[in-house]
Amino acid sequence: MSDIDPNLLDRLKEFVSVSELSKDGRLKLPPERALCEHFDMHRTSVRNVLSVLHSLGFIERRQGSGTFLKMPEPVFIQLYFELALKLNYISVDHLETAREMFEREIVQAAAANHQDHELDRLEALCDKIVNSTDVMEGLQADYDFHEQLAIMAKNPAILIIFQGLSSVLKKVLHQRRVLARQSPVSQEKTNETHVAIVAAVKTRNREMARQAMDQHFETWNQQTMRSYSQVPSSLAEE
Repeated sequence: MSDIDPNLLDRLKEFVSVSELSKDGRLKLPPERALCEHFDMHRTSVRNVLSVLHSLGFIERRQGSGTFLKMPEPVFIQLYFELALKLNYISVDHLETAREMFEREIVQAAAANHQDHELDRLEALCDKIVNSTDVMEGLQADYDFHEQLAIMAKNPAILIIFQGLSSVLKKVLHQRRVLARQSPVSQEKTNETHVAIVAAVKTRNREMARQAMDQHFETWNQQTMRSYSQVPSSLAEE
């Protein structure tokens, strides 16, 4: 008999369901022996399930304290999108379109729900995008800018999906973005749209924020494709 339970996904959900609130307010899993008895499983099988949960980032083991549930980094969503791309189930265009749809909703929520200190950070990231003379620093600031908007939207579900989606796009569109930032014209035009987004979010007007994001994507798509088409295909490969 295999040590790996054939219904592993069901087991993972069952383990999560029996977690209990600890004294410090965290969700804690019962000890291995209690899990064995509750699910009528061998200890090796229980440890296999816990190992999978740990590798996925869903649990944290603390010596002398026990095993606690935690929210993982969105690597599992990133892995899903990367595999879907490899298997041609989805395309880069599908991902880009989905991201644009997300960000149009995100920026509206960010405008309505943000706190002053969050807007301060958004402005600081915008300044870094505009003033950075280092291409890679500017690209990272750009990524952080859009992630900050997702944080300001105050929707954890959207943030998790956005982070997984954006991480994949960050990799597959890297060369195109580098080329765009190396063009003074493209960089100036996209910089202007980031400034406009900050100004719109500051007004707390949802419609103005959406319009600013619409303009951002229209400009960004024009400029990245323009820069991308101006180099030999051998150099533009991603």
